[in-house]
Amino acid sequence: MRKPAVHQTSPRWIRRANGALLVLFVMSPLAEAQSAPEPVEIDSASAADSAAAADAGETPAATTPVPTGTRPDVEQWLVKLGEAVTGLEYSGLVTFEHAGVLETLEVVHAVREGQQVERVRYLSGEPRELISHGSNSNNCKRSANPLARTELWRGADSADVQRTYHFILRGTERIADRDTVVIEARPRDRDRLGMVVSLDRETGLPMKSMLVSAKGRVLERYQFVQLDLSPIEAEELEPASADARRIDNSGACSLAQSRWQPEWLPEGFEPVSVKPLADGDMLVYSDGLSVFTVFVQRLGPELDFKGQAIRGATVAYMDRIQVDGVDYTVTVVGEIPDTTARRVAGSVTTSG
Repeated sequence: MRKPAVHQTSPRWIRRANGALLVLFVMSPLAEAQSAPEPVEIDSASAADSAAAADAGETPAATTPVPTGTRPDVEQWLVKLGEAVTGLEYSGLVTFEHAGVLETLEVVHAVREGQQVERVRYLSGEPRELISHGSNSNNCKRSANPLARTELWRGADSADVQRTYHFILRGTERIADRDTVVIEARPRDRDRLGMVVSLDRETGLPMKSMLVSAKGRVLERYQFVQLDLSPIEAEELEPASADARRIDNSGACSLAQSRWQPEWLPEGFEPVSVKPLADGDMLVYSDGLSVFTVFVQRLGPELDFKGQAIRGATVAYMDRIQVDGVDYTVTVVGEIPDTTARRVAGSVTTSG
């Protein structure tokens, strides 16, 4: 029988949460960021105000409308985006804003023997460096790399994704001295976050990407401030620090059997990975643009907590479930609304 959750947002709970949740937040840039003021609401003139301005039929003042008669098809831009994130080599400087924190990153992205290789080095805050190999196009892994989400857009032109998102050509803007086209991915329900992406007109590369709440508030944003499209040399991919973290995305998603399953999922979300853990299971779900993970683990006597934490666009919600007299934690982590995470966690049950 499920016991009701008690909501709590104090940072103390992180020390008492299950191991998987703690690792996710410690390894994520969200946990390693320095303190800063809380983010402010987006001004209605911003391109990110995709809720109010779009519903009123307005074009945000931060962008220039595409002239009538010359508006390219949104589908063509989505195809161009997919080709850019998988086949383009580039380097540059990126700002990453989340949870009231602004960080600067150096990015080097190359293609070697058909596989993507990327080096990301944080130039502000705690020194960090990530080197990833392979593609995470199946969405079966959470990545600490804030640029990894751009790869999810490669499938934005699929019919499945377009059943849950409405793609709108919003206009144009200039980023890092380059002309871009602004596209909004507006959710068709309130179970997922909205997105706004600015594509380089020449290459289709995402120059800016934002996750937006239903009220039009920007929860997370990355943006190029400098871009170099020169071919990448081998030495540019070498780590600059001895403790660089390496990420292997080349393997296939694990699809093990699990006794656990949510009785409710937002429309369009499908299981993409099921992985057994030492004391439970990890289940990953994606709708093609968004990803969340469900952890179900046996509850030890030292772990007795229910609640949630939100940092930027990332929510972590923990609940408890009792099966045959044994207590388990159910933890949902992802870039989804907290109401969605709570509902998924509350629906988890066992098949036997």
